Amino acid sequence: GRVPGERWERARPADVGLDTAGLAALQAVATAAESDCLAVVREGRLVVDEHWYGHTADDDREVFSATKSVTALLVGIAQDRGHLTIDEPASTYLTEWQGTASEAVTIRDLLTNTSGRFWEFTTDYVEMVGAEDRSAFAIALEQQHPPNTQWVYNNSAIQTLEEVLERATGSDMGEFAEEHLFAPLGMDVEFARDPAGNPGAFFSLQAGCQDLARLGLLALEHGRWGTEQVVSSDFVIDATSQSTELNSAYGYLWWLNAEEGWVHPDPRRDTAEAFWPDAPLDAYAALGLGNQIVVVLPSQDMVVVRLGDRTAAGAQGPAGALVNEVAAAAAASVA
Repeated sequence: GRVPGERWERARPADVGLDTAGLAALQAVATAAESDCLAVVREGRLVVDEHWYGHTADDDREVFSATKSVTALLVGIAQDRGHLTIDEPASTYLTEWQGTASEAVTIRDLLTNTSGRFWEFTTDYVEMVGAEDRSAFAIALEQQHPPNTQWVYNNSAIQTLEEVLERATGSDMGEFAEEHLFAPLGMDVEFARDPAGNPGAFFSLQAGCQDLARLGLLALEHGRWGTEQVVSSDFVIDATSQSTELNSAYGYLWWLNAEEGWVHPDPRRDTAEAFWPDAPLDAYAALGLGNQIVVVLPSQDMVVVRLGDRTAAGAQGPAGALVNEVAAAAAASVA
């Protein structure tokens, strides 16, 4: 079948039109990047499942901001189930924002990183991450810019989606995810939580390469898993397409390849960043710090996952060379 059951159906490279030498080149890229694991899926079957440093398929690790792409799908599932609509103001649920400058911020604005909510490096990467209740901390921040005027990679704004989901669905985000996303896909994963018990919406997913390959395959299949439409195809297509004129390389918490690159909003980095110039233009990805990579290559019918946070890979951002290298090598392995 196109999607795995409890275990992956495995295929030899030649069975799914892949070139062994090409895959060896991809594995060399992953080895040089000091990866913990590499998974390659083609035509819905697992072709490469490699582990290093004593890791096994059962090992989960922090996938950092690849978590954000999961959060986006959970919002889509909540919308499909009639709990919310993404064009509603988030303040429908975050009543703390009613009567404030954040009242008009929509759920879509949070998904596209154009909310205009307060962002400053120390607040976002130190104070919010270290807060006892990250969601309450994030909700309590101020509005900095009018919505849809700036694109800012804003962890705190994304964390507010955890509370939006909980209030809209009436259930804990982790439990909602398990019931409606992880269990249907056969993903054995979980969110880490802050001391107040909130799952992280911007990071915190604990997962392995094979789990994330299922997530990538769900996106490739436009939300369908066997006979079940886990999340609507329209939502998945929107989530993996350009969502804002402010960043040509961003969907709903998913990164896209973009011919023009995009202009960084930080004036100290005023150059356009090329994304993955050697990768297929239709590639898109869930990405996390230290090159946690889930890259989907629709035109090649492939999903490639690379995890690991050793020093060689560096803490490259989403424009990092490794995403480009991995996607280019994977595409080149098609016989």
